[in-house]
Amino acid sequence: MTLENYLAEAGALAGLAGVLAGFSLAAVVQLLTAGERTKLETAEVVIFSAASVMFLYSLIVAVLSFSAAAELNRIPGELDGLNVGGFLILCGAIYVFLAGVGVAGWIRSKTAGILTTLLALISMCMVSYALAMVLSLFM
Repeated sequence: MTLENYLAEAGALAGLAGVLAGFSLAAVVQLLTAGERTKLETAEVVIFSAASVMFLYSLIVAVLSFSAAAELNRIPGELDGLNVGGFLILCGAIYVFLAGVGVAGWIRSKTAGILTTLLALISMCMVSYALAMVLSLFM
């Protein structure tokens, strides 16, 4: 891998993590300012908070790796473990985020809950398929 490819990859992961962290934090703020305080809304705050913390960790890892590589003008092999951990946490955060989306519909109604849960499950399957296909290229 060239340094340019490494920097592009780290930048892409940082961008993805940053955008999704923003969505997660927006959901937390929206739920905290809502009038009702049901157990389901509390669970949603916890789910989206967990997703946002996971995304923020991945964002920090990607930005620091990007910065180190740019400053050293080489790919820092010493950070491989940190980068793999950050990527795995990013993948997990995507599933936690999708779980939050799936649970969100239940706040509104049973019909909305069923539909959002179904859509979240379909999205999880699609993400899993995409990850498996890309990761299979490296096996």
